[in-house]
Amino acid sequence: MLGFGVSDFMAKTMLTKANAVRTALISQGVGSLLYLGAGLGFDRGLPNLSLVGLALFSGALSGATISAYYVALSLGKASLVAPIFSCLTVVAVMLSVLILGEKLTIPQLSAIALVFLGIILVAFENRSGGARKLSMIVALAAAVMAGANLILQKWIAESGHYLVGFSLTRISMMAVLIIPLALIPGQETRPVGGSWSWLKLCLLGVIDVSAFFAWYLGLRVGLVSIVTPIVTSSPAITVVLAYIFLKERVRPHQRIGILAIISGIVFLSAIT
Repeated sequence: MLGFGVSDFMAKTMLTKANAVRTALISQGVGSLLYLGAGLGFDRGLPNLSLVGLALFSGALSGATISAYYVALSLGKASLVAPIFSCLTVVAVMLSVLILGEKLTIPQLSAIALVFLGIILVAFENRSGGARKLSMIVALAAAVMAGANLILQKWIAESGHYLVGFSLTRISMMAVLIIPLALIPGQETRPVGGSWSWLKLCLLGVIDVSAFFAWYLGLRVGLVSIVTPIVTSSPAITVVLAYIFLKERVRPHQRIGILAIISGIVFLSAIT
């Protein structure tokens, strides 16, 4: 949760002057190197073909998700985009009930309803520009993809080759990120330059991928409906950082919406 909150804020500060897909590709590539090495060093067994196929598909979905999320951050406010993306927990919990057989109680359903109410309040802004509205739509699409991908990640994490499985998802994700970058080059308002910019990219990648790996390990030993709500409470950190350092301000009803989303997710975590 802490890792995602900080990395989302860092991504927003960088995406005002850089291409979203290229930022994702470089940062995720650098961050993934550590875990690719761990996978090769500590899990040398060969997984079966079904696990390989599942990991490659999950990685492709991860690449599409992070691309969409970074595009949403580049178009809109982090204090709005991050809470909407956190709604992936609702998708994940609902799919965990339908596919994995996990059970939902009335209090859990109430928390999910609170999250949906928050989405409506956050998204409602009559005088918002087209880019900001688009950012919310893209963030919601990314949340749906991410929530669905968690079921795949749960299956991979529970396999006997969880390190290799994680490594394969990162390789597949990188391949997907390269495709839009090759097809739509040169979208930056300023190229990445200087040691400080590269250092921030590397730090972003290490923090974000480490957060993904911690989440992945949590899925390996815990229920999707318990682990995911805790992780997706991270917008609380992102919103505070965006308010303090980026001076982002939102309308009163959107503040209520953000509070409803975060409260619903935290409550969903607590009651499970």
